[in-house]
Amino acid sequence: MTVHAVGRSTPAVRHIGRSTLVAPGLKVLYTPTTKVACTTIKWMLAEAEGSLRTDVIPRLLAANLHRSQTIHNRHVSGLQKLNELPPHQVEEILESPEWIRLAALRDPVARSYSAWENRIFMRAPGRTDGGFELAPDVLRDGCIDMTASFARFSEALEQQPQAFMRDHHFVPQSQVVRTDAVRYDLLVRVDEPGGVDSIAAVFRERSGKDIQPQRHNESIGVPLDRACDAATAARLMSVYRSDYDAFGFERRAFAPSVEPYVLSASETQLVTLVRQSVERVTSVSRAAQSKMSARFGVRQIRKAFLRRITFGRMYNTPRGIHW
Repeated sequence: MTVHAVGRSTPAVRHIGRSTLVAPGLKVLYTPTTKVACTTIKWMLAEAEGSLRTDVIPRLLAANLHRSQTIHNRHVSGLQKLNELPPHQVEEILESPEWIRLAALRDPVARSYSAWENRIFMRAPGRTDGGFELAPDVLRDGCIDMTASFARFSEALEQQPQAFMRDHHFVPQSQVVRTDAVRYDLLVRVDEPGGVDSIAAVFRERSGKDIQPQRHNESIGVPLDRACDAATAARLMSVYRSDYDAFGFERRAFAPSVEPYVLSASETQLVTLVRQSVERVTSVSRAAQSKMSARFGVRQIRKAFLRRITFGRMYNTPRGIHW
């Protein structure tokens, strides 16, 4: 399949280049989309490429709630970003028939529900602090009503989308998978049977390794149909209209009304405890990163001073300057 001959200076290419990953050994370009099996696909790609570094996981300071999440740190995956490569190599990746360019897609309402569950409901670390106030829990006798809470989120998202889209989990897929910049060889629906397996098959063929998909980021087990009615779905379809236009998703039918899915008192308490744990982990991670940043800054000031007074004789190598 041919591809668009677009240069690195094209705005769309610059946009996708910050998130698009490349595996030179496999000659695979992959544009990850959050809540679209990207954790599973990154693990497979890094394993197939041979760039996976699990030995660095214990030294990471980021607030990872599960080991599987560390694959999003490139010290672990070892994968390169497209925008880090020289222009001639970018052109080759975008144009050469030897490269395969892939991305994954998912039903927008289902993806939005997964993002809400992870980022808002369970308070996973992210950039949605304001979203908690805009989409608070709806309680019934002190217990969380998930159906009403998800509906409230859909209302807030429709009214104030930018408050949520600071976090890439809520950004439309059409703004991430830019078909105007890349002519993808594979656009895979991961919510359809065999979708993820078809990606694994590509990695197996190109690497010669037995690459198998592993399920990550399990949900709390409340089906979408129990938390989403037609009105909620309609609001989300409106917000993500560009995804339906760009990729031809079928507008899934939902029931006009659903019986409220209300957590029990013990389940509500457990959710509260999990949120508190997440908040604590995030706080500790931020404090650790802040201290590391402060120490790094002090070292740089000291080195700059010593370079100045020694007329450049000290810390005058690339390693000395940055470390």
